[in-house]
Amino acid sequence: MSNIKKNDNVKVISGAHKGKTGAVLSVDPKAGRVIVAGVNVHKRHEKPSRTNQAGGIVEKELPIDISNVMLLEGSTPVRTRRVREAGKKSVRVSVKSGKAL
Repeated sequence: MSNIKKNDNVKVISGAHKGKTGAVLSVDPKAGRVIVAGVNVHKRHEKPSRTNQAGGIVEKELPIDISNVMLLEGSTPVRTRRVREAGKKSVRVSVKSGKAL
């Protein structure tokens, strides 16, 4: 199970886009990939279709490996762990501050 979820703010910690931050648009836990807004953006040439009537050059975010991103708490990247609370399912907790995320 991944500690990164959709709509989390993350920072890229390695690779060509190191240092960029953005919100997670989607997570593929089976493949271990995430799509982050504004990171790994490529231009694709698309033909006109029903969804994109004009066609042309479209910018699209492509997936990066989940190990290359780190969850942000405020503006600092933090490691997370899972902690089980009394009778509830496990929650994500910051290793640094101990706060639930």
